[in-house]
Amino acid sequence: MEEKITVTMTPVFLYDFLLYHTYSKLSGFLTNVLGMAVGFMGIIMLIMGRIQPYQLIFYLVAAVIFVAYTPLLIRHRAKKQVEQIERYREPGTVTFSPEEGITFAYADKEEKYAWDSLIRVVTTPKTMGFYYGENDALIIPKQDFKDRFVPIMTMVTQHMKPGSVRFH
Repeated sequence: MEEKITVTMTPVFLYDFLLYHTYSKLSGFLTNVLGMAVGFMGIIMLIMGRIQPYQLIFYLVAAVIFVAYTPLLIRHRAKKQVEQIERYREPGTVTFSPEEGITFAYADKEEKYAWDSLIRVVTTPKTMGFYYGENDALIIPKQDFKDRFVPIMTMVTQHMKPGSVRFH
C-alpha cells in the first residue's frame, strides 16, 4: 500500500541534516580535533613557559575559529539553499510505494528513486536522509511523517539492504 506525506523544508531542518552529513565524515571530525589541538597546544606552551599569557589568547581564538567556523558556514548555507533551491522552497509530496520506491513531487517536477538505487537511509535528530548518491540525499523532516512514520519505515526496511538503514 502506498504512503504519501507532504514535506516542507526549513533552514533549521536542512541545517540539522547538513551538520550530520558533514560531521559523520572523517574530515568533519578532524576539523574539531585540529581546533582542540591548537587550544591545548597553546595551554601546554604557556605552562612550559614558551609563550606569554597574552599570546595564549591567539591560540584560543584560533581554536574557537576552527571549531565554530564549520557549523556557522553550514547554517548560512542551509538558509541560502532553502531560499534558492526549488525542491526546498516549495512544499512537496513524497510517495512511498512498495513496488516503485520513492517519488518526490514538487512544483511541476517529479523525482523517482527505485529501492535498489538507494544506498542508505540515515536519521538525524530532526530529519531522515534517503541517500541515492554518495553526497546526494532526499531529506525529509521527521515531523512531516506525522502518524505515518511506522508504516513508512517498515516499508523502507523491507526494501533496503540489511545494514543500510541507520537509526540514531
